[in-house]
Amino acid sequence: MYIFKRSNSQWVQQAYIKASNTGNNDRFGSSVALFDSTLAVGAPGENSSATGIDGNQGNNSLSEAGAAYLFKRSNSQWAQQAYIKASNTGNDDRFGSSIALYDNTLAVGAPGEDSNATGMDGNQDDNSLSDPGAVYVFTHSNSQWVQQAYVKASNTGNDDRFGSSIAL
Repeated sequence: MYIFKRSNSQWVQQAYIKASNTGNNDRFGSSVALFDSTLAVGAPGENSSATGIDGNQGNNSLSEAGAAYLFKRSNSQWAQQAYIKASNTGNDDRFGSSIALYDNTLAVGAPGEDSNATGMDGNQDDNSLSDPGAVYVFTHSNSQWVQQAYVKASNTGNDDRFGSSIAL
């Protein structure tokens, strides 16, 4: 991913950003959101089985589980701040297909997530449906990102792909 900055009347490249665990077909940059000096980047094809914040990036045992990466700019330098995964990472969840960022809140869509849960913070472990989808909400406080909510439709169904697009 390339970051450009406007300087006077010209655009100049400020940075070239890559995931900390780059892999084939991760689709890093499929979704992006920028707020102030924080950049959120989705990689819905990422294959790690990690869960939560800054987990083990090296175990590529799940197909298209997906991930999100947060980068912070200080002066003109960008550095990765967090590696974010779903709390219930699964095959073909495509976490990171959509991303929204506002202030200290990040929302990440996983349209392939398979839980039969409905509403807020339901049972994430019941994978009895096919692609109903989910949205995960994270907040940043005290220098760390934490998951605040697991969001599902009120009428979850097969192939709904809830979370395909999101906004804050």
